[in-house]
Amino acid sequence: MPHCLPVLPSRVESDLLFQARSAGEAPGDTRANFSKGNTRGLTLLEVMVSLMLTGTVMLGFVTAFVHSRKVTEANVLHAAASSLVYGLIEQIKGMDYTTLLPNGKIDPYDPGVPVGTVEPYYTIRVRINPDLTVWLRPVYTPATTDNPPGAAPTLPISAKAPKPAGAIDNVLGGLPLSTVTGSRGQDLALNIWLWIDEVPDRNNDVSEVKKITLVYTYSYNDGMTNHTVRDGEVFLRTRFDQ
Repeated sequence: MPHCLPVLPSRVESDLLFQARSAGEAPGDTRANFSKGNTRGLTLLEVMVSLMLTGTVMLGFVTAFVHSRKVTEANVLHAAASSLVYGLIEQIKGMDYTTLLPNGKIDPYDPGVPVGTVEPYYTIRVRINPDLTVWLRPVYTPATTDNPPGAAPTLPISAKAPKPAGAIDNVLGGLPLSTVTGSRGQDLALNIWLWIDEVPDRNNDVSEVKKITLVYTYSYNDGMTNHTVRDGEVFLRTRFDQ
């Protein structure tokens, strides 16, 4: 029987076999080839989809933050306007019924008195803050048999409603609002309409009572839109409740 000599690998095959053994790979091992064939980066489409999803999520967060800021600022301004107005109401409640509610004399310190004004010139002097005093002009209607109470509006009144006939504008613009940190926000522009009507009820033995109607309007900007808010209060003031 003839002897079968082994087929020796060629020089190239010997070199490949030596490199595979040096790398710890057995002949015919396909693990290296598998790992190399599946190593790749992200495609442009995948990157664009990832950026779009991230942008959508971030847009939702930004929108919620902006809306929350608008609501917070609106509440802060409403609280500031209400606090200021109720402070004025408390001052009006404490005024002398005969001489100050309202004062028919011309106050020499009132810078808003037109030249040539004669008495009676009805004003109410109130203090906004320790550094600011203002004079409010009311529509004053004394009690007479031929003169019914003034045409004060029926509350609540809409911010879209026109100015009532005969109402006097008391514009308190640019009132600074400070924060806890001392920084300045937007100023409060306040407009006040004031009616004082003597409304005695002689049938019930009530001779001296005045109805005070105060309507206030303020405006603010939320960064994109100007908003106007209007509200008011009605209360009675008698001569004997001091």
